[in-house]
Amino acid sequence: MTRLALEEEFLAFSRSRGIYYQIRYLDENGQEVVRVDANNHETLVIPPPQLQNQAHRYYFTETMQLYEGGIFVSPLELNRERDQIEIPYKPVIRYATPVYYPDGHRAGIIITNVDANQFLQLLGNALLVSKDGYYLAHPDVNKRWGGPHDLKSGHTLTQDYPQFAPTLFLATQLGNISTKQLTLTFQRVIIPKLGHWILITQRPTDEVLHSINTFRITFGIILVVAVIISLLIALFINKIITTPIENLTHIVEQVRAGNRHARAEEVERVDELGTLGKGFNAMLEAIDASEETLQRTQQEAKAANIAKSRFLANMSHELRTPLNAIIGYGEMLQEEIEALGEAELSSDIEKIYLAGKHLLGSINDILDISKIEAGRMELYTETFYLPSMLDDIVHTIQPLLTKNQDTLEIRYSEGLGEMHTDLTKLRQILLKLLSNASKFNETKDTISLEARRKAAVDGKDWIIFRVQDNGIGMDDEQKQQLFKNFSQADMSTTRKYGGTGLGLAITNHFVQMMGGVISVDSELGKGSTFTVRLPAKVASTGEPKPSHTEVAMLEEGGIVLVIDDDAGVRDMLQKYLSKLGYQVEIADSGEKGLRLAKKVLPDIITLDVMMPKMDGWEVLSHLKADPQLAHIPVIMLSMIEDKAVGYSLGASDYLIKPITREQLSKVLQKYHFSQNESARLIMVIDDEPVNRDMLARMLRKGGFRVCKVEDARVALNYIQKKRPDLILLDLQMPEMDGFEFAARLHQVYDSIPIIVLTAKDITLEDRLRLNENVASIFQKGSYTRIITDERGGFNLVTLKPFKGVQIRAHW
Repeated sequence: MTRLALEEEFLAFSRSRGIYYQIRYLDENGQEVVRVDANNHETLVIPPPQLQNQAHRYYFTETMQLYEGGIFVSPLELNRERDQIEIPYKPVIRYATPVYYPDGHRAGIIITNVDANQFLQLLGNALLVSKDGYYLAHPDVNKRWGGPHDLKSGHTLTQDYPQFAPTLFLATQLGNISTKQLTLTFQRVIIPKLGHWILITQRPTDEVLHSINTFRITFGIILVVAVIISLLIALFINKIITTPIENLTHIVEQVRAGNRHARAEEVERVDELGTLGKGFNAMLEAIDASEETLQRTQQEAKAANIAKSRFLANMSHELRTPLNAIIGYGEMLQEEIEALGEAELSSDIEKIYLAGKHLLGSINDILDISKIEAGRMELYTETFYLPSMLDDIVHTIQPLLTKNQDTLEIRYSEGLGEMHTDLTKLRQILLKLLSNASKFNETKDTISLEARRKAAVDGKDWIIFRVQDNGIGMDDEQKQQLFKNFSQADMSTTRKYGGTGLGLAITNHFVQMMGGVISVDSELGKGSTFTVRLPAKVASTGEPKPSHTEVAMLEEGGIVLVIDDDAGVRDMLQKYLSKLGYQVEIADSGEKGLRLAKKVLPDIITLDVMMPKMDGWEVLSHLKADPQLAHIPVIMLSMIEDKAVGYSLGASDYLIKPITREQLSKVLQKYHFSQNESARLIMVIDDEPVNRDMLARMLRKGGFRVCKVEDARVALNYIQKKRPDLILLDLQMPEMDGFEFAARLHQVYDSIPIIVLTAKDITLEDRLRLNENVASIFQKGSYTRIITDERGGFNLVTLKPFKGVQIRAHW
């Protein structure tokens, strides 16, 4: 900026405010470069010959030491020109700041002198004292500016008021000091960067007292008048405003309490309250109309929802009934034709069977999305062993992989362990991802399924599933549409690969219900990777779980009672079960089923839900209420999914029609020991499901038949019907513990060996109680230390009559 431009800036700034006495720019050597003075309402630019060097002045040296943006503030003092106090006296406060060149070097300072006379004159006869005790303002001009940096007259507060000075200097707030002759009122004034001053006013005490008395009288009169006026105003307001408002408030309370006919009475007024009353009444009328409309809408919506539910239930029944026959008989025909060697006919029947399965999948998807949208989809959680679940997934998906010439690679860590969640929905999630991977895997390359357990910071475990393929992949736009209802990557995908576009939407809903997240990483032409992250333990949202009080005691040749009003279903189930080696009893109604159940005492019952006269729920209630029949496992068969009702009434399992032989065989395996009738029968009695399942799995791998029981009383009843060759017994169980069971069994069947499996420390007293009734005692968790052979198996039982028998199972 040029010198001329700077002068113009200083002139404009000085003229804009009347308090700036002087504005200067000093270079880095302290030489005044530009200076503007304001005198007698005239602002002048000082010519260069009159400019001075101020390098020795304290305000220059201190400002030059500041960083960019720093501000220096001087004390309140008299202005000096050429090292002489300017006359007439001009009290000033200086503000200065350093300025810099663009390269960061100091260019000097800009300093302005603020004329302090303007505010000192406002003090009148008051005293303004510096922190050193010198007068900055005083009625006697000769006493002003007595400090060593000003006039050096030496006049101080201490000289004039020696008795008051200590109190005044120590004061931190407003105060006063009075004598008979004089009253001083003082206040410490603190201004940032200027330090503190003391402001003092002095008046004769008589004058002060007179003013106070006059004020008291005047204030008293004003107060009385104000009280009278306030009372009059209050009465007026109460009549004109408060009472109507209270009436409106009362109306509001009545409306809140449910009185829809309450109305305001102030509608005849012509003021604002009248308008408010009219508006209030209009609002109530509108609310009444809205509530009536809302009630009608809710009733219509409820009726529509009921109609929709009935429609879905009816359509589910009507569609699944013929599908039940198509799929069931198709599967049986295919097996019979294959047995006859008619390969061509077998291929045709397989097409019918697969078409029926495809149609069933589409129907299930539509019903699932309807339940999700209605908020009626629930979780039914259970604890299961993850590696076993993955093996089951492989078995289920293998036919599709074989058909599409794909290879499945499964990877999981040794510590994968157990998971507590909805097993059915987890299977549906993984099967959908694997089937999609196979569908879009045009390269016929390897599809991988990875599962691993990850411990989170909060201590909760998570299970991570990852399905990867090398198929067609997706771009970013297609990925955004992926999890929406009735949506696929694009229309060409639908035309080429088919599908409803609901599979991944349902999968996403299931993952969210289970507290997890699903994500996809994909690149067009390079395949896709779907990652599902689920908590290892999920809380159930559904109603009661399947009943587990029954004994798993269905053996080959056992009796299965089929109760169903559909002749086609009865015929199909009879053929299924007969091929599996069971004896089948048939009842075409609930009443006949109850009579037949009491007559033959079947080992297991399959029960249709939708039957005339007495439906499946009523039959189930009668079965569970009869002590003679209550222990029999009941498998519900239905066209509609209503597991909550079935489980709450005591059902053991629930299958949705149409039912395949694989489904039926799988659920019957829960109650089936072994197809090897000559194998030894071992009863496992333990109230812990995990321990029961683990021991049963080990024993079955060793070639034994296994009967699992969770209650010692039920075990005693079962032994009367079917005597085991050996009993594995847990000691700590509710109701009847292992000690009592062993004692009761020994009274009747003293030849059955009992091996106690316990997690507790066995005392001498415990051993004495068990000594006569059990063959041996094993501590839980120590089985692997018992007689291991060269193949890594172990011999759990070394007692008669099983000496030398080795169970080939790794634990």
